[in-house]
Amino acid sequence: MDLKDQKRVTVLGLGETGLAAALFLKQRGFKIFVSDAGISEAAEKRSRRLQEEKIPFELGGHTLEKISDCDWVLISPGVPPSSEAVLALQKRNIPIASEVEAASWFSRNPVVAVTGTSGKTTVATLLYRILEANGLTAVLCGNIGNPWIGEIEKITKETQVVLEVSSFQLLYTESFRPSIGILLNVGPNHLDWHPTLEDYVAAKLRLFRNQTPRDYALVRRSDREHSFPNFPFQGKLVYFTDRSEGDPNQQVLGEVTSLLGLDPIRTKEVLDRFEGLRHRLENVGEIDGVRFLNDSKCTTVEALIWALTKSPDEKTILLAGGHDKGADFRSVRERVQRKAKLVVLYGEAQNLLEESWRGTAPLKRVPDLAAAFKEALKAAQPGDVVLLSPACASFDQFSNYRERGTLFKKLVEEARSKTVST
Repeated sequence: MDLKDQKRVTVLGLGETGLAAALFLKQRGFKIFVSDAGISEAAEKRSRRLQEEKIPFELGGHTLEKISDCDWVLISPGVPPSSEAVLALQKRNIPIASEVEAASWFSRNPVVAVTGTSGKTTVATLLYRILEANGLTAVLCGNIGNPWIGEIEKITKETQVVLEVSSFQLLYTESFRPSIGILLNVGPNHLDWHPTLEDYVAAKLRLFRNQTPRDYALVRRSDREHSFPNFPFQGKLVYFTDRSEGDPNQQVLGEVTSLLGLDPIRTKEVLDRFEGLRHRLENVGEIDGVRFLNDSKCTTVEALIWALTKSPDEKTILLAGGHDKGADFRSVRERVQRKAKLVVLYGEAQNLLEESWRGTAPLKRVPDLAAAFKEALKAAQPGDVVLLSPACASFDQFSNYRERGTLFKKLVEEARSKTVST
């Protein structure tokens, strides 16, 4: 069944993606109903946009009879597959598609899609800038906070689409096919969402399932050997190496530059100018010889390992904690022991972190990030680095990683102001 021709659609979830999908599909003649389980200020604001377009909706819960009165469901990435609504829809054999899947039905543009446990936002952003530096028209969208489906009306036939995709979005794809698919790395992540690591990896590999010999699949050699040795790639396989053998992100960008026939000199210029993204090892400044790094986007053990690699031995005060996603924190013990002068733990995961890292470095437990920052200030000496690299999701105390990182930067600024005033 071609879902594109089935016109009655339930949009499950009213975040940025859900709103963009509802508006786009309504414009294309689909009959839309939107359902969101929450009642937030943001959801109410978006619902007013639905009212303007005369799109029916409900907030505060999913009414099964309403959400199942459709031909198919477009699911927002914030709705977990274990939710009662999703399980009930599956029991009724109602097809479910992600926004990425639906957008792919309406776009014939070449797509470079980037996924991975860590690094995907940085690589996608750099690819977009490299394309622009080569004089090409490009759009950056997807999991980066800019839904692809909301960009389709603005895209011309010359536009190159750079798409960041998450495991949540890939899980509900059937026909999506990028001309270049990039899997940067795979490690334990979102195991509060996916039942097992194998399920998580399988979701990531859906990136490649529809590729043909005309397409390209870029994967890390060690991931191929250890995590999915038997996956039947149809696209041309291009390998890159681990961090121990150089910067894999730069390797990937070099490969894509070559595959697309771009100017390697311009790629190097973009990389040389790149100062990083907000909340990703962002240098927030220095106070009395102590440097502060905001790595709030670090929600995985792999990202924490990378952050600690960039930190000085025995001079790092690490702030970690938040909502556990099922990670194996023990795998970073050696790095914590070598790098950390002090570890301040906060949030839901602090018990698990303490158990995992006991004996590596002095550990201090506090209730929240503000208290963790105070402890870091007390312990910091000139030459130290205070590193917010939580290795956990933010949802126990914040709306998202951006809110968490913004608070950290505010705390640094307040501390700087007090130092100046004294």
